[in-house]
Amino acid sequence: MPKKIHVLTVLLCALVVFAVMPVFRAEAFWLLTPKSKTFINPKIVVKDTPAEQYEWAMSFFKNGEFQRAADEFLRLIEYYKDSDYAPEAQYYAGRAFEENGKHYFAFQNYQKTVENYPYTKRLDEIVEREFNIARIFQSKGTPKLMDTELNVYLDKAVEIYKKVVENSSFGKYADQALFNMADCYRRLSKYTEAVEAYDKIVTDYPNSTLVQEAKYQMAYTMYEASLDPDYDQESTNNAMKKFEKISNSTPNPAIAEEANKALDVLKNRKADSLMAVGAFYEKQGKIASALVYYKDVVAQFPETKAAKTIEPKISVLEKRVKK
Repeated sequence: MPKKIHVLTVLLCALVVFAVMPVFRAEAFWLLTPKSKTFINPKIVVKDTPAEQYEWAMSFFKNGEFQRAADEFLRLIEYYKDSDYAPEAQYYAGRAFEENGKHYFAFQNYQKTVENYPYTKRLDEIVEREFNIARIFQSKGTPKLMDTELNVYLDKAVEIYKKVVENSSFGKYADQALFNMADCYRRLSKYTEAVEAYDKIVTDYPNSTLVQEAKYQMAYTMYEASLDPDYDQESTNNAMKKFEKISNSTPNPAIAEEANKALDVLKNRKADSLMAVGAFYEKQGKIASALVYYKDVVAQFPETKAAKTIEPKISVLEKRVKK
């Protein structure tokens, strides 16, 4: 009987060994450490020096294993954040994410390089890479709801363009970043923010080649704002003033022509608005009040369709008032 029990025990042990063998074969890199009595994987344990860890991470980057490279660069930063290798590791973590198509993660790591290691030699390159990432988000097809673009990508583009300007206020991408940021704001119907961005180009970068275009776009943004029911007539008035100034001062004939076209549209809109108020008073029998608005149309916007329509009627109404 004891022999049978012994044989059965051996067989059971053998079955257990065979059952777990595939696991140990699959996890061949795991080793049992004598001190902690736990299993570790030498391939994912940080190396003994930052130099070794950097080379280890770089080997994956060069092999095109970008996710693994990012993990290893970030591991270096975690364990050796004050080492001379940390700034480069943070930068290359961003590069690895960018190569892997994870653009927002790339931006975050580039920005950490600037903020945590302001002495980095990569500043100019990082600004350029962030600018290009922002353009990717700006150009992505944006889903719409009720004809309004959602902020899925545009908000990210704005966030990154802001950092481009902050990181290098007078670098070669600053004015273009502001211009692109304004475009994103316009597409999000954030007209006030768009106007501020255009105005900053005109104010802070007077020698920029984008100044004339920024002035025009700023005026046009005010015009767009005037079409929004949430904005008052002051937006129309401001837009008209901007377009008039552009028309009279720009050295660019194409911009002047576009400004004049937009100005004509605004004048007609304003004239139609005044005429509508006048018509309201006329229906109420308040002819004198109606005449005030009708005369304003003719005096302020004589070339508009509204002015040409209402001008013959003014004399008729004036006779009625006298009676």
